[in-house]
Amino acid sequence: MDIINVWFLIKLAFLFANILYLVFAVVVVRQVYLMTNTVQTGFEFQVRSFAWLHLFIAIGVFLLAIVLL
Repeated sequence: MDIINVWFLIKLAFLFANILYLVFAVVVVRQVYLMTNTVQTGFEFQVRSFAWLHLFIAIGVFLLAIVLL
């Protein structure tokens, strides 16, 4: 097996893991949305904002990984 193929497989594995993390971030946003609609605590805006920030950072990391890898 050529060394270039090994590195290519490692890059694909990292990108696949990053895609899974993006799916996780989307699920977090969905769960936070459902939770804040169910439980009224007074700081729903902060929790939703943090969930969306997490999603945007995950998207940014994914795009950065595509560019750098």
